Parts: sequence; C-alpha cells; structure tokens
Amino acid sequence: MIDRLSTEESILCNLMKWPDLYAKFKLKPYMFVDEDVSKIISYIVEVGKVNPNEIYFKCRDEQGFVNVDRLTQISKSKGTDLSFFMNDQINLLNDYVTRKAVEYSQGFLSNPNQTEYLYLLDQLNSLKDINIEQGNRTDEFLAEVMESVLSDKPKELIKTGYGLLDYKIYGFEKGQLNVIAARPSMGKTGFALNTMWNIAKSGYEVSFFSLETTGNLVVERLVAMIEGVPLSDIKRPTELSTENTNKVMNALNKIKQFNINIFDESHLTPSRIREQASKESDKPQVIFIDYLQLMTSDTPSNDRRVDVEKISRDLKIIANETGCVIVLLSQLNRGVESRNDKRPMMSDLKESGGIEADASMIFMLYRDDYYNRDEVHEDDKSELEVNVAKNKDGSTGVVKFEYYKSTQRFFT
Repeated sequence: MIDRLSTEESILCNLMKWPDLYAKFKLKPYMFVDEDVSKIISYIVEVGKVNPNEIYFKCRDEQGFVNVDRLTQISKSKGTDLSFFMNDQINLLNDYVTRKAVEYSQGFLSNPNQTEYLYLLDQLNSLKDINIEQGNRTDEFLAEVMESVLSDKPKELIKTGYGLLDYKIYGFEKGQLNVIAARPSMGKTGFALNTMWNIAKSGYEVSFFSLETTGNLVVERLVAMIEGVPLSDIKRPTELSTENTNKVMNALNKIKQFNINIFDESHLTPSRIREQASKESDKPQVIFIDYLQLMTSDTPSNDRRVDVEKISRDLKIIANETGCVIVLLSQLNRGVESRNDKRPMMSDLKESGGIEADASMIFMLYRDDYYNRDEVHEDDKSELEVNVAKNKDGSTGVVKFEYYKSTQRFFT
C-alpha cells in the first residue's frame, strides 16, 4: 500500500522527524486547512520549537486536542522526504493565496460597488506581497562540490552500456531529463529498451511507461533483444522451435531477476511520474517514457503546444526534486522530410521548443535506409546514427550503431 500524505501532513511529518527544520518554517497556522495539523502547528509556533515528545504527550493527555493515532500516522509516515520541505511550504502558501483571492472576490461579487471594488484591490495587493524567502544555500553548494572533488569515491554516473556513447557523454546523472527523439519507426523505442536493460543489469531500478504499445509487446521486444530471438517468431509462438522457446523462457527469467517496472498507461500525467519517481531507493531510479506527445498535462489548456511544454518542464522539475533520471522519448515533426539532408535537428522536436531548454541531453536518431529504401541494404542490419545534439556538461557528436531490426539489438 502506497503511503500517501497531503501537503499539510507532509510539512508536519518533516518537522516531527527533523525538529531543526523549524528554523526554515515560514508559514502561519491559519494557512492550514487540516484542523488537526493546524492545531499542532499552532502549538509549535506558540512554544517556538518542535519537541516530538511534548507534542505526543499533549495529544495523549489533552482531551479535545489531536488524536494520538492521527499524530502517529503522520509522524511515522514514509510518504515524504526532507528534500520536499521547502517546496511543500511554497505549494501550501500558493494554495492559501489562491483560496483567499477566491474568497475576497466572492465577497465583492455578493455586493459589487465602487467601495467594495477598491477594498478588493487592497486585499488582492496584500496577497501579492506574501511569499517565502528561500534561504541562501551557497555555502551548502560549495561544500558539496568540495566534497565531490576531494572524495576518493568517483561521482555516480549511470552508464548506458554502450562504450562509445558513454565515452562521449560519461553517463547519466541523477536529476537529468534526457530526450531520445526520432521519426516514427526509426528505432527509438528499441534503443530506449536496450539502454534500459543495460542500466538494469548495472543494479539500478528502471521503469518503462508505454503509452503507444501494451506491456506484453514491450516484454516481447525485451525478450527478442536479450536472447536474439526474432520478434516475428515470438509473435507466432506455435511456430517457435524448442531451442527458441527455451530462449524465451530464459529471457523472461532474466527480466524477473532485475528491478524492472513496466507500465502501459493510456492516460499518463507528470503527477503519475512523480509518484513513481518518489519511491525510496538507495540509487537513482531511471524512468523511460514512450512518448512525450501522448502524455496529458495535469492542468490541460486549449493549446497543445503549451501543454507539451508544460509537461516537459514538469518532468524536469520532478527529476531535479527526486534525484531520478527521466529519459523521455519524443517524436519529430514532418519538417525533416522536406530537407535534402533528413538528419534531424533540435528544431524538429514536435510541438515543443521548451524541451530544448529543459533537457540535459538530446539524442537524435537517424537511419539512412529508412529514407533510401530502394538502395541495396542487408535485410536485417541497419546503420543507425545517434547524434548527441545537446549535452549540457560534455561533448556532442554522432555515435554509429549497428541495428538489427528483427531482434531489436543495437551494437556500437
């Protein structure tokens, strides 16, 4: 069962677990809607400190205060993390401001006149000035970089498993939003699954969200890739040889051995990704999403371009706040087809200019035989170019792969 907390409960939970956080507590008790949480916050503000034992005894002994079971349920929860404390306060403050603005506006609408209008403006202006001053974390950042430089422990980089590509990008880092972009049927899903499998074998938890195909099809592609059984054979199980049947069973057992989550969800929002990204883990989780243009915004508008850019920004924030790595697959627009050189550029990203700013790395996939099908090519083998078109912290350039379409395998 997933341990869920509201924003208000999350703030109180963090205060109970880490009492020293009270120095960074910026809210007022009246901003809380939850009556129990508001009572405890009021008591904390009154005494000027967080003493979990005193709060527990007050709940236990004082009739009409807060039920001790409710306090225990909140304070012992694993449904939040220290890193969310400031953002939770900001979100709660925003909710309070919005709530009061609606309340003031309704008061004016019940008695609309010039005097009430001016009073409304004053009230709204007073709300505008309410904010939370973020602490200066410069010393903290300096200490983290110093520790990283002086430490004997190497910086944690998540390798893709492809030597030439890792040489160029060094690997994925926690907090990144990375993009794999290509035209349909170019091989981006297969490339993502190969990369995911390599990362899973390195001991990281990986998740694959498929909006385009079912979970069964994702597993079939993984099986083909792991054991080299043609995907077309797996789709016709009655015609599988005994040898290939054994290989399929072997691949399924291998998948079970690693921490791999496969989801096929036709309606996927950033909040669902946050839920998965917030799982407790000793190592950064790597989440693959296939693909951006099929996702739904948590706050949809009438402009799809605005929605897609909002989704990409939300995913970047989620990666940064949770420390996971999100690998987002994206389609390219048809403009690439009208050029003589059909190798994609970042400006070809479909419905999203914002993704260029949000992404730490962008990989653009290209196959010459995709466009020149009349030329003689090996039936199965293709040369696929992976262009590292953007890399905030490293070099860019093209890495060439051998792509075997029947088995979904990639080799450098």
